[in-house]
Amino acid sequence: MAKSNRLIKNMIFYFLGTFSTKLLQFLFIPLYTIYIETSDFGYFNLVMSLVALSVPLLYQSVWEGVLRFAIEKQNDKMTILSTTSSYCLVLTTIYSIVFLLITKTFRMQYGTLILMMALGQMGVSYWQFSARALNENKLYSISTVANAAVTITLNFVLIVVLKWGLMALFLSNTVGSLVMIAILEFRLHLLRNAVTGGLNLSLLRDILKYSFPLSINALSWWLITSCNSLVISQRIGIDQNGIYSIASRFGAIMTLVTSVVNMAWLEESFRIYGNKESDEYFNNVFDLLTRVTLSGVSLLIPVTYVFYSLFVFGGYSRGVGLTPIVYLNAAFATFASYLGSGFLARKESNVIFQTTLLAGIISTGGGYVVAPIFGLMGVVVTSLIGSIFMYAIRIPLLHRRMLLEINHNRVIGLTILCVTVMFASNFNAYSVPHQITVFLITALITYIANRQIIATLVQRIGKKMESHKRSAHRM
Repeated sequence: MAKSNRLIKNMIFYFLGTFSTKLLQFLFIPLYTIYIETSDFGYFNLVMSLVALSVPLLYQSVWEGVLRFAIEKQNDKMTILSTTSSYCLVLTTIYSIVFLLITKTFRMQYGTLILMMALGQMGVSYWQFSARALNENKLYSISTVANAAVTITLNFVLIVVLKWGLMALFLSNTVGSLVMIAILEFRLHLLRNAVTGGLNLSLLRDILKYSFPLSINALSWWLITSCNSLVISQRIGIDQNGIYSIASRFGAIMTLVTSVVNMAWLEESFRIYGNKESDEYFNNVFDLLTRVTLSGVSLLIPVTYVFYSLFVFGGYSRGVGLTPIVYLNAAFATFASYLGSGFLARKESNVIFQTTLLAGIISTGGGYVVAPIFGLMGVVVTSLIGSIFMYAIRIPLLHRRMLLEINHNRVIGLTILCVTVMFASNFNAYSVPHQITVFLITALITYIANRQIIATLVQRIGKKMESHKRSAHRM
């Protein structure tokens, strides 16, 4: 019971924080499609994807090690943080000097802004993981909401009022990250500890030994999730990358809940590893995750077609057919990531790297080949194939290490439902009444498929409300 309460509590905090970030990506889709050219947005998305690759590689994903070691070594938290903070400061100084020299030599467009944005992304990752390591999940949520609020405000002022276009995207993203870092630093004092706490080289070596394979794994994840931007830009065109980047942002809606579950579960898996009932707990959470995710995808598809009809403008509207594949890709990537927590709990990050790399090669290689032939659809389909492969290959590997139970029939059945809904929605893509009909039929099917779990949830809510009423009467 204590484990469930802790997991739910962490999920609530992460939901509040993640919701603001995902809302931000979704909220400004109409604004971007009106005020930002497809080529400019394509360039911004390409830079973001390269930043997503560079940051974990250059810093060896040291924040992953911070979370794991802080949970395991409760008495050494401050030593861990002072050591990694010092290490990050040294790397940041070196990288900044090198990048500025490169920018000046090659006269890179928006070079300084790109550097600031990249450092902001690194800082967000490091301070966020440090907050989680110190059990400051409430602070984590507050800082994320503040980040979103600042970014939203600046987006509106700089894009709509001042009409700064591409520069506005870089500035708003960077300032939002810096505000978030400032809020976390005010409470965590990571920079001060870096100066006063010093550097423990032996501890740093152990942390990097754990986190370095995860940074290489980030390269594999990048091949699956972000390399599409590079492939599309080179093989089809930067403007097509702008269309794809808007479609891919709809995947953020679906991952709102699933990313929260994965974040909370990763911490929980570290804490319960070795317990007798841990395998059963793992299986129950995964069963719920697959039910909710795939059912949610089937319902989101017709809703997304309605949204595109009403709020997506210009050439961006051509990306509506990509969104169902984007949703499914995000779903199976989430499932694979959840299974990966089983390897992380056993400190087998090498298994995660190997399986992710294979999937990344399939995704990127396939996309590169089919992009000129099948266009954007070919790229997103090969990306989906890569995610499904990663999910499938991790199942037997994890099965050797624990009592893994997956209802494959349910996963396959709900996936077929999603594909069916995709074809039904695409049949009359821009008819709102048609999409509402598809949604209602899908809602009925998903209710029938999940009626037992819905009934159990309603029953539990009812019991809780009754318990609160009794407590109120006693008072």
